[in-house]
Amino acid sequence: MTNASQQQRLLGLALLGIAPFLVNGLVNSAIAASAPLYWGFEMLTWIVIPASIAWAATRLPGIGFADFGFHGAIRGQRNIGLLLLVCTLFAPLVYGVYRTCYDFFSAILPAQGFFQYESVVPQSGVLYFVVVIYFALSAGLVEELLFRGMLHKALTGMRQALPLFLLLSPLLFSLVHWEDGVANLVSTYIVGLFMALAYLGLRNLWPLVAGHVFTDLVWFG
Repeated sequence: MTNASQQQRLLGLALLGIAPFLVNGLVNSAIAASAPLYWGFEMLTWIVIPASIAWAATRLPGIGFADFGFHGAIRGQRNIGLLLLVCTLFAPLVYGVYRTCYDFFSAILPAQGFFQYESVVPQSGVLYFVVVIYFALSAGLVEELLFRGMLHKALTGMRQALPLFLLLSPLLFSLVHWEDGVANLVSTYIVGLFMALAYLGLRNLWPLVAGHVFTDLVWFG
């Protein structure tokens, strides 16, 4: 398999994994009243499909999770202590960027969305903690893998790879959050651009995952 055909397959897999998120807001709003339907679709879009995409991607010759940024190095230098420090510092930074953007844009743009994930989070009890942790972990791992790690690897080596990554990564990341209102659409674009730039600088996905998970834990909690 040539490098070009492998990149095309990897890009196709990344886009295939992203595609369900473009419509899940619409589907979720229609089935949210039925717990079996909602959680069945949730498991399909956030676990079954992403796991299948990740498995297929890592079956390509010479491709592993380290190629998507899941490793112990920062900018090519392996240092677990530094990685943990960056993750710790990056987590509240991502939340601060998103919170600032959302507060600003929700004051001047429509903030009421088509569907909010908060509506399916239990109000209390053990299930409350289970659902919040699930939402945070699934979004943090799956979205960073698809929108940053896999997309960057798929575009690497192509003509204008850097501009394409900085165009597509935040744009697609924003579009899959359309159901939560215009303010969130703009906010997630800015956060997506910030995360794409951070990935280019760090060349490691774990700080982005930490920031994403922390943001969602605070947001849903």
